[in-house]
Amino acid sequence: MKITLNNGKELTPIAMRRRFEEVQGAKRRTVSFVFPESEGMDTLDSEFTESACERISVVHENGNESWLDGYTIRCSISKSPASVSSESGPVTENRITVTMAQRTYMETKLAELSAMVTAQA
Repeated sequence: MKITLNNGKELTPIAMRRRFEEVQGAKRRTVSFVFPESEGMDTLDSEFTESACERISVVHENGNESWLDGYTIRCSISKSPASVSSESGPVTENRITVTMAQRTYMETKLAELSAMVTAQA
């Protein structure tokens, strides 16, 4: 899988998970991207910004493409061990997970209104 952030930055997560979670007092769609430890938490922290995640393009292994719009609220970035299969059996490797939440409809409309006001000023 390959993702392209709104700023053109391409990343290759190991996995992606989507679910609903309670974030900042609202039930929101969330997307979590799992990366190898080699990507670095500081690097991923600087990549997953509000403006960079306005639209995320996802190209799946089968070639299908989808867009994730408005996933601009950072829920978490964490590093944790994961058990993975290898030729010699299971091994433990660290993985970094970045979880972003989608704005609500009302938050999206407020952002659009704010942008219009700013453009007219």
